Amino acid sequence: MLTIRVLNVAGHEADRAVEPSVSPAAFTRPQDPPDQREHTLWAGSADALEPLGLRPGGEVTAHCLKAAIAGRHVQSRVRVRTDGDAYDLAFRAPDSVSWVWAQGNSELRADLERAVLAAAGWCVDHLVQTRPLVDGVEPGRGYAAALTLHAVGTPAPWSQPPPPLLHVHAYLAGVLDGAGALRSPHYGELHEPTLTREGGAVGRAALASDLRDLGFDITPGTGPDRRGFEVTGVPEGLLQAAGSADEGCAGLGEETDRDPWDYVR
Repeated sequence: MLTIRVLNVAGHEADRAVEPSVSPAAFTRPQDPPDQREHTLWAGSADALEPLGLRPGGEVTAHCLKAAIAGRHVQSRVRVRTDGDAYDLAFRAPDSVSWVWAQGNSELRADLERAVLAAAGWCVDHLVQTRPLVDGVEPGRGYAAALTLHAVGTPAPWSQPPPPLLHVHAYLAGVLDGAGALRSPHYGELHEPTLTREGGAVGRAALASDLRDLGFDITPGTGPDRRGFEVTGVPEGLLQAAGSADEGCAGLGEETDRDPWDYVR
């Protein structure tokens, strides 16, 4: 599932993105080795990140994310994106993937975390390259985004332990236009009715491919629109429990005419 919302309060969003209690590292068990994996990273093209003072693969910090959301260089604070807003494209893994992650050993958890992060990256890549996010006229020539992986939907404190909910927030700070300038993604195009469903389909297909490579069987045709999938063998009761744990972001897309499995790479 993919949802989209405008980022209006840079400081709040930046703190929320790197909140320790929602990171997979917060759920390391006593028998697990220390979690030294990167659960946040800067993604996109070097020429889109460079004006912000960032580089692909770097760790995301609240300080830098706050500046990027506001369209400013992370050190000088000079504004480099002169128009519009940044956006949160949130990609949620199927609930069965989250439960497999919760029950897996540290090696399997690492593999699943990488797969979910990669799926979100494929989703953003596809939308930037195929949708006219520059003024609603042409695709972006590159983009700057922060990917942050969360393991649960809400931060501590909790009244009861939350169910696992692997999801990635892709904070899309800007896209490059034909002249190489960093621009805000076009609001109208991001809210075009088919965009979220198509982007979610790309992410799910990429994730399903990686899960098969890890040896999992996939059951396609799940969910209300029968275009999702689940890992075969996860009990239905667990999926129902996870289904009630959402971040409160309403989906904005409508179904496309194209089957999501067409996007398998």
